[in-house]
Amino acid sequence: MLRDFFKLNPQFETFDAEKFNQQLLVSKHLCNILYSPPELAEKRISGITFENVSFSKTAISKATFKECIFKDCLFIGTEFHSVEFHDCSFENCNFFKAKLSSVYAKPSQFRKAITDTQYSNIAIHLYQQLRENYYQGSQVEFKNEAEYYFCLWKRKNDFIQAKRKNTKAYKYLPNHIISWLYWATLGYGYKLTNLIVTTFLIVICLVSANHLFADFLFSTPTQKSIIKTTYFTVTTMATLGASGYTPNTDIGYLFVILNVLTGISIFSATINSIFKKVIR
Repeated sequence: MLRDFFKLNPQFETFDAEKFNQQLLVSKHLCNILYSPPELAEKRISGITFENVSFSKTAISKATFKECIFKDCLFIGTEFHSVEFHDCSFENCNFFKAKLSSVYAKPSQFRKAITDTQYSNIAIHLYQQLRENYYQGSQVEFKNEAEYYFCLWKRKNDFIQAKRKNTKAYKYLPNHIISWLYWATLGYGYKLTNLIVTTFLIVICLVSANHLFADFLFSTPTQKSIIKTTYFTVTTMATLGASGYTPNTDIGYLFVILNVLTGISIFSATINSIFKKVIR
């Protein structure tokens, strides 16, 4: 763990290009190194663990990293151009003012790069760079994932900035709560898994409510069953209108409206998520 997020831990050694290349040949674990050359180009590096290594202010270009681990590394002001990261991982790494262009990398490889929320502005910068990189066409299939992590860190950063400025709770909490709910239930519209789980839970809640209060809200069949209630709930949410229950009170009609509106909302969110995944 870096004692100072902007400095290497003590006892590091400065490497020039020749010494760095020699170390790559003899070791799979490079530790406590300050890489001093201004550039690192045309390298294919595989299966190396970099720990407490600084590539700050280095121009890394036309390089490929495969199954590499970067732990407690510094990429402050580093410029990545035409770089590929395959099955790599970053843990507690500082990308302050790093620039990425024509970079191949799954955004999820960076999910552990920054975990401390006090550096949320650096995380926003990182995912903003990744997002812009993908929008430029370098790796468009990853842009939705980059958007997701960008929105996630932006919410955290907005909350932290509001606290630092001593903003009154009523001014920032409503938006923060709405953003949190949007993330938890729909994954900002980019995570189908969140949507599926949310849909499942909502259906269970509506089925339970409809079944529990059916005698008070609807004209129910003689033999009420959970299967019939589920059928009523699903068909109503799907706006098919086929059901064995008929509202006989004002509250019953409101319950039906609630079912319909919930179904329409879920359907719209599903279409939106699928559209984002299919249309690049």
